[in-house]
Amino acid sequence: MIKRGDKDIHEFAFASAIYQTALKTALRYKAIKITEVFLEIGELTLIVPDLLRQSFKMATTGTIAEGANLHIEMTPGEIVCNKCGKYSTISLSESDALAGIQLFKCKHCESTDTSISKGKKANVKNIKIETED
Repeated sequence: MIKRGDKDIHEFAFASAIYQTALKTALRYKAIKITEVFLEIGELTLIVPDLLRQSFKMATTGTIAEGANLHIEMTPGEIVCNKCGKYSTISLSESDALAGIQLFKCKHCESTDTSISKGKKANVKNIKIETED
């Protein structure tokens, strides 16, 4: 059951958006069933994959995507240093993701004056469907 905590609401809203995106594509190809959804998710979205899978299962109950396998590829984040201009790849631990900590230090000059350049996006990369044919 979806709790009212921020984390659960975040994943459920995200799961619903994924379903809507997959559904639009599936209907364009006259699908009767969505069997798999392939995602690429940046680590800095703060999405917890296990919570997303549970939420996707709930969001798709009674739909053409019910029972679809959700494949999640997490991609690392990247920051650009506002001081030295160099880029650094960053990763979050699970505890960081759950706490929402987003303080990133440049790996080159150790400045904390940084901006996120990659890792806050999510894409539905592909779906597998069944059609009547």
